[in-house]
Amino acid sequence: MIRKTLGKSIGAVVLGLSLAEDVQAQNTGYLDLSQAESFRLVHERAKSVSYDTWKPQVLDYDGAVLVLFNSNCNTTENADTIDRNLNLVYLQLMDKFVAAKVNDLPLKFATFNVCGRSKADLLGVNDSETHMYLDGKEIDRVRGGPLTEKGINSVSRSMSYWIDYTLLGKRLPEDKDRDIILLYKGNFPWEEFPRSVLNQ
Repeated sequence: MIRKTLGKSIGAVVLGLSLAEDVQAQNTGYLDLSQAESFRLVHERAKSVSYDTWKPQVLDYDGAVLVLFNSNCNTTENADTIDRNLNLVYLQLMDKFVAAKVNDLPLKFATFNVCGRSKADLLGVNDSETHMYLDGKEIDRVRGGPLTEKGINSVSRSMSYWIDYTLLGKRLPEDKDRDIILLYKGNFPWEEFPRSVLNQ
């Protein structure tokens, strides 16, 4: 198993090997958004889900769902920063994959506000996380997000590869003959796995 780092992904993009056209945060005006503004925009554009709507919106969906767990009542500046930057990553991903389909259904972008008594802990979530679901089954999750604005585009590229390889079957040229997916297993960076792990 080969561990690929974010740096390698960025290098591949610089070499012109990216799978999709990069959407840079600075070109969208997203970097001007505060945490509150980015939170509002993400929840306007994505499908807001709660513990009570979890099953019909996520588990019963026959396609793929990405769920961003964020909060509008963080108690520390650091948590606010991570949430805000992760919101900007999510906005970039929604821009990039707006037409993507899995199982002939649109790739669904959802958000779950973990503020207060949200019951997110019953889903095993206590912090900022992004989960990937396919056919109602959680196949991966990544905790946290970029700590700096400089890291927003790097994480966006990394998570774009995650979506391309794992959900859409797209690969960089050097991987075109390899049946692999990319999984975080909770933490950055992702690792390569054979596609067969999705059936386990």
